[in-house]
Amino acid sequence: MQQAQKTKLIQQYSADGVINVLKPYVTPHRMQRIETVLAGRLRDIQLVIEAPSDINNALAAIRSCEALGISHVHIIAPEGDVIAARSVTQGAIYWVEVVYYDSLAAFLAVMQPLNFQLAAAVVDANLPLAAVPVDQPLCILVGNEQRGLSPEAVQAASIRYTIPMFGMTESFNLSVSAAVSLYDVSCRKRAALGANSDLTLEEQKILRARFYLNSTSPRLAQAILRESTVPEVQKNNLA
Repeated sequence: MQQAQKTKLIQQYSADGVINVLKPYVTPHRMQRIETVLAGRLRDIQLVIEAPSDINNALAAIRSCEALGISHVHIIAPEGDVIAARSVTQGAIYWVEVVYYDSLAAFLAVMQPLNFQLAAAVVDANLPLAAVPVDQPLCILVGNEQRGLSPEAVQAASIRYTIPMFGMTESFNLSVSAAVSLYDVSCRKRAALGANSDLTLEEQKILRARFYLNSTSPRLAQAILRESTVPEVQKNNLA
């Protein structure tokens, strides 16, 4: 089930309704795992990938996000086989919200009002990764495998940082750069919070509903929600 479908079901039946109806169909082991994952999810650290062309790098970066508890990945103007794999990516990576944009301008229009700082990974920047501030919501920006970030993306970023290198190699590839950057900033963010997650209780509930939908057959989930006698769901069915 794609993200838009899950969002629609949660809006239609409410997060509480989805959770209460689907709970009998989710194994105790999966429910326990979901609670553990929710307790470690970060909303205020996110990843942005501009113009990726190698699907393996994009998928590796998304997997790193999920493993580190990062909830959102933004992909701007994908190229090559990443374009063809958009629906595959959304279907395969159930546990991270992947959002696609046709252009940098479209991404900025969505994110700038949310007051996220944009931190661009740039080889020749003076600021080391360890000095990137984590006291505000932060998007880590990484660029195309060959070209890096566009000049426009670098210009849009309020922070430009580099990952210090000590060997002959001048830079990491896209997925490694993303993983190293996210590990550093997410560790420091959690230390600053004094907690593993920054989600509100309401955000946890919505994400729990999404994860329950992920853990149930899409056809079954939609059928039992339609037929449910759970009060909050029944009320929405009758509306």
